[in-house]
Amino acid sequence: MSARAATVALVLQLALAGLAGAQDAPASVDAPPAWLGRVLPSIVKVYGAGGFQGVPAYGTGVVVDERGFVLTAWSIALRTEALKVVTHEGKRLPAVVWRADPGLGVALLKVSAPDAALSALRLGDSSRLRPGDAVWGLGNPFDVIYGDELPALAGGCVTAIGSPRAQGKEVLRLPERLERIIVTDVPSNPGTQGGPLLDRDGQLVGITGRIVESRQTNTIINFAIASADLVTLVQEGIAAAKPRPEPPRPRQPRGEGLGPETGLRLQRVHLARPPMAYVETVIEGSPADKAGLQADDLVFRIDARTIRTCRDFDEALAGRKAGERLTQG
Repeated sequence: MSARAATVALVLQLALAGLAGAQDAPASVDAPPAWLGRVLPSIVKVYGAGGFQGVPAYGTGVVVDERGFVLTAWSIALRTEALKVVTHEGKRLPAVVWRADPGLGVALLKVSAPDAALSALRLGDSSRLRPGDAVWGLGNPFDVIYGDELPALAGGCVTAIGSPRAQGKEVLRLPERLERIIVTDVPSNPGTQGGPLLDRDGQLVGITGRIVESRQTNTIINFAIASADLVTLVQEGIAAAKPRPEPPRPRQPRGEGLGPETGLRLQRVHLARPPMAYVETVIEGSPADKAGLQADDLVFRIDARTIRTCRDFDEALAGRKAGERLTQG
């Protein structure tokens, strides 16, 4: 199936789900909701590492437990010892990644806040959502707020709730284990990822995902990860005695269409556009190690093919045989 056909299939699938479960038109979202004052103290700004092309070093988070646990969207920018969270009062607090699930697209942070009074917003019931329901998002778009300024509020409605097909998931570069998404028309911008999706009662029904865009099909989708899929991560993380930042990634099985084992892992962060082929890690003694590749190297050519993205890298190796000699740049 072509990229355009796969994306059209995904959009149609979700649209049909929306038509099947559509409710009455939502109430006006022009006026601030009554619950806004209660929710605002639970919204924080998240600041991580910069320098990754296309990856904003800033985002949004939601305090989900008063002991300093913050739920946010997963990003490679969280991999830093200088991770900070800024509260609604403007206090800058150090944080660590306590639990991470890149396959789901979320992370649970632990904030060191001995003197800060944190207000938590518990996970709500996303199963109540139906297409047509009014929803709101809160976040820090384009890093326009730095201290105690209020986050931006954007209103809209649920357009669909469904499971994206595998082809559409690949084209739009959605997190690999994400089986259910809440599609909305609430605008998503750099910095709003990790912010809350709230229903008409102010319940936390989702976490805003990153911007997803297909340059092949000129398609952009605003989505959130349903709270029902986050319960286990949050509960197990809060109950844990120590952090477990990122689970080890299973070795990809070999099979038809896959290239040989190279011994390197690229920085495959989920971006609005496919990332460039930067090397993240190299296994000692592997073919990549013997070839002299190191972390932070950029692979820009294999044989006569120019490598612009991680996908180009995968395609260049597809069908190659183990032991085959390549030239790289």
